[in-house]
Amino acid sequence: MANTQTARKIDDFELEPVPERAKRSWYVISLIWLAIGIDISGLFLGAFLSTGLTIHDALFATFTGSAILAVLAMLCANIGFQSGVSTPLMSSSVFGRHGGKVLGAINGVSLVGWFAFQADFFAYILVDALAQYDIAVSHFAALVGGGVLMMITAIYGVRALGKLSAYSVPLMVTLITVGLFMAAGAQSAGDKVIESPLSMGEAISYVMSIWILAAVAAPDIARYAKTRKDAILGAGFGFLFGNSATIVVALLLTQMTGSDDLVNVFFGIGLGMAAIIVLVFAQWTTNSSNLVSGALGMSVVLPNVPRPILVIMMTILGLAIAQLGMIDMFTAFLTLLGVTIAPSAGVYLAQYYFLDKSALEFERIQSAPNWMLKGLVAWAFGSAVSACTAGEFFNLFSLTSISAIDGILASFVAYIVLVKLSVSNKEAVRDFQ
Repeated sequence: MANTQTARKIDDFELEPVPERAKRSWYVISLIWLAIGIDISGLFLGAFLSTGLTIHDALFATFTGSAILAVLAMLCANIGFQSGVSTPLMSSSVFGRHGGKVLGAINGVSLVGWFAFQADFFAYILVDALAQYDIAVSHFAALVGGGVLMMITAIYGVRALGKLSAYSVPLMVTLITVGLFMAAGAQSAGDKVIESPLSMGEAISYVMSIWILAAVAAPDIARYAKTRKDAILGAGFGFLFGNSATIVVALLLTQMTGSDDLVNVFFGIGLGMAAIIVLVFAQWTTNSSNLVSGALGMSVVLPNVPRPILVIMMTILGLAIAQLGMIDMFTAFLTLLGVTIAPSAGVYLAQYYFLDKSALEFERIQSAPNWMLKGLVAWAFGSAVSACTAGEFFNLFSLTSISAIDGILASFVAYIVLVKLSVSNKEAVRDFQ
C-alpha cells in the first residue's frame, strides 16, 4: 500500500493525460508560474536594464515584454488543456512520434544545461551572501546542496511545484515588499546616468528572452488545470506578473539606491538574511521546473525509463557540468537550442487555431505516424529564420527584433502554407482523375 501511494505521488503523467483527480485551479497554476518567474536572473536583468534606459522606459519595456509572453503562454496553455499531455508528447501530433522524440531530446538537453547554469549561479551567489555573515561554505557544497533540493522537488513533479509555490510565493513577495519599503527610506541616488543606451526593441527582447521557452512549453503546467479558463488565466496571470515582478523590483531598488549590485543592496538596507531566503526559494522553484520539463521531454524519448530516474540522471549531469566549469562552453550551445525550440510552437499553434484542432487530442496523438514532413519542414524553416535574425548568430535581418518570435511566426505561416498547398494538390489530382 505504501509503495502504491508513493508511486501515485511521484507520477507526473508524462505519457498520458492528467486525470481529473490531479487537476488544480487557476490560482495554483498561477502560483507555480509566479514562483518560477521570481528568480535571480530577473533581478540581474532589471539591474542591467537600469543602465540602458530611464526608469519609465525600462518599466514600459518590462510590462510590454511580459504582456507579449503572457499572450503567447495563454495560447499555448489552451492547447495544453485540450490535449492534457506534455509539450513534447503533444507535438507528436504535428511532427510525428519520432519528431516528438526529437523535440523532447532537444528540450531535455537544453534544460539540463539551463539547470547547470542556474545551479552554478545559485552556488556563487549563496557563497557570497553567506560570506557577509562570516559563514564559509564551499562552492561545491552549495552547488550539490541546492541541486539535491531542486531534484527532490522535481522527482514529485508539477504537483510538488504547486505545493512549494503555495509557501514560497507569499514569503518571497513579503520579503521583497519589505525590501522595497526599507530601500525607500534610503537616501535617493537622484537621476541615474544612462551608461550603455538600449533601444526599446532590444529591451523588450531581453525581457522576453528569459521565459520565451517556458511560454512555449506552457502545456507542461496547463495540463493540470481543472478547466480551460483555469489554464488560460493561470498562464496569463503567472507570466504577466511573474516575469515582470523581479525585474520591476530590481529597477526600483537600483533607482532608489543607485547601486547595480543587488546582493550588496539587500545587505546595505539590512535585509541580508531576507536576500538569502529569497535566493534559495527563487532558485529552488525555478530550477526544479527546469528538471520537471526536461524530464517530461526525455520521457518521450526514453519511455521505458522511469521519470524519477531521468530526473536524478539529469541532476547528476547538470551538477557535473557546473562543477567542471563547462558552463561557459555550454552557453552558445544552449542559445542554439533555444533558437530551435521556440519555432516548434508556431507549428502546433497553427494546427490548433487555423487548421484542425482535433489533431491535438490524445486519441489522435496516439495514432500519429512516425514522421510528419510538413510539420518538420515548417519547424526547420522557423529555426532558420530565428537564427538569421538572432544577434548571437547570423544577424542578417530583423522582423520583430525578437528572434524567438520571428521563428514562431515563420514556422506558423510556413506550416499553414504547406498544409494548404498539400490539400490543393490532392484536390487537383482528384479532379484530373
